[in-house]
Amino acid sequence: MIYLDTSAAVKLLIDEPESAQTRAFFDAHESALVSSTLLAVELNAVADRRLISTDAANDVIERVALVSLDDQVAATAIALHSGLRTLDALHLATAVHIGDTVEGILCFDAELNAAASRAGIPAVRL
Repeated sequence: MIYLDTSAAVKLLIDEPESAQTRAFFDAHESALVSSTLLAVELNAVADRRLISTDAANDVIERVALVSLDDQVAATAIALHSGLRTLDALHLATAVHIGDTVEGILCFDAELNAAASRAGIPAVRL
């Protein structure tokens, strides 16, 4: 499984650098993508702020296996002492909590990529 961070998922909705490569990766690997339920919250917030169709955001969300936040994920976020902002710390904790099934993280946030690498989750390069 590849952990999909919101920074990458946004590139599916908005034309930014690496959007084309991210869309191609997403289409080729959608059955192997996982993320936190935070992805749904964050993508809908982006859609609202950027006046993008929530249908487009929900289409992305429906194609990703979502893992619920629970007390164990929160405890993992605390125990990691990652130094990340709250939502990024929860994304990292979710990926760590899933365990060995996560082969890498698709992310465009340098701090989260570095923290994931320290936790043994390599960045996916497009």
